[in-house]
Amino acid sequence: MKLIPQTIRVQIVAAFSVCFIFMAMIIVFNYNNSHHLSQSMQFFELAEELNSTIQEMRRHEKNYFLYRQAFNYEENITYANQLALTLKREQEILVEAMGLENYEHFVNEVGVYVGLMTKMRRTDCDRKDCVDLQGEIRGAGQNLLTLADHLVASERRVIDRLLRQMIPLPMLSLMMLLLLLGFVIIFIGEKVIRPLARITRESEAVAQGAFQRITPLGESHNEIHHLVAAINRMMSELEKRQEQLIQSRKMASIGTFTAGIAHEINNPVNNISLILESLIEDGAEMDEEERSKLYQDAMVQADRTSEIVKNLLEFSRANHPRHEEVDLEEIVDNTARLLNNELKLNGIKFAKQVKASMPRARLDKGGLQQVLLNLFMNSIQAMDRGGELMVKIGPADDSDEARIEVIDNGPGIPSDYLGQIFDPFFTTKKEGVGTGLGLSVSYNIIKKNKGRLEVESRLGQGTRFIIFLPWFGPGPTGSTP
Repeated sequence: MKLIPQTIRVQIVAAFSVCFIFMAMIIVFNYNNSHHLSQSMQFFELAEELNSTIQEMRRHEKNYFLYRQAFNYEENITYANQLALTLKREQEILVEAMGLENYEHFVNEVGVYVGLMTKMRRTDCDRKDCVDLQGEIRGAGQNLLTLADHLVASERRVIDRLLRQMIPLPMLSLMMLLLLLGFVIIFIGEKVIRPLARITRESEAVAQGAFQRITPLGESHNEIHHLVAAINRMMSELEKRQEQLIQSRKMASIGTFTAGIAHEINNPVNNISLILESLIEDGAEMDEEERSKLYQDAMVQADRTSEIVKNLLEFSRANHPRHEEVDLEEIVDNTARLLNNELKLNGIKFAKQVKASMPRARLDKGGLQQVLLNLFMNSIQAMDRGGELMVKIGPADDSDEARIEVIDNGPGIPSDYLGQIFDPFFTTKKEGVGTGLGLSVSYNIIKKNKGRLEVESRLGQGTRFIIFLPWFGPGPTGSTP
């Protein structure tokens, strides 16, 4: 059982919490050392003050021994009283630093010294030898000075120790922070940056029309995993919507040439009707060979009708791509046949060039037919006053792909628009003529068939759409124009 949830948010919070705790520990440690150092410096100043007072006290002591002046005695006693007062005022600090026993010893020594000096003042050294008393006073003064020096030296050692502890602390803190920073950078890189980079790369493929699922990295319960799952659901919905868009575009295309299809079907039906009428009226007078020929003509017209209906149904069926081995020339012919009446009504001549020994391609036959239909209709609508629609079928220059060119001699496309014509809903046609979806749908269909769709055009020089498709098996071994 995991104690810490695997969400990136919690993990990042945990990582930064560790950094915060570490910084807090450094701050507390520094504060503690600084506090102790401040106290030591205060006590050091106090020890220096005691030492300085004793020094002044002893200086006046020496002068009194030499000159026997009342002034020197009074100054000596003043400094001695000041020393005793300082010891009493700073008792708490001195007891904490020296210990109670040493503090009491210090106070007693001050009392002994003051008592000896008072005794010295009352003694008439002209009548009595005071050498021994002076020696006792010097000894008591030296004891006080020794105690003060000991305090100063002891506190200096404490300050030195605290400083030695604090000197490497900034460098140690910097090293630890660099380690933590490196950990955080690696953590964010592995948990956030790398998965997002992968999502970006695979999303670019989605933008090109390849609706492939994105595979998440890392744990299955973090935010990146949920993001990938949401993107995959979105792509699934987009793919469904695109299929619906393609199908609706097909139905829209069917609506544009329904009249042409009706005309195409009406011709063979009229021919069959005429043949049957001839057989009914004159069949009894015809010989067997003549009747057989009329029967064959009727079958040809029926097959022609059946082929037209078959092509229409194949084009308009629901878009479930089925990759199969196909003949590119046959698909071009079937598409042109569907638009035969549109070509005639608009006075457009259709021509085709095919290189010999063309191998077959493997792709979605209905999808390619819809692409060709969209391109043919675009060319027909562009050449509203007649023109020529040329289709060239052959291998690409590197012979690893098939190449289908749809060329018209219409007005062409402005160069500023060439980078946008495959965008959804972009159109240069008059309002009500086009939806701006035909080329976008065509681009995605070719992309799904592992091919590509390109365009070349100049104003006044017509337009050339080029479809590149993968071969089925080896490329052409030899081709002739």
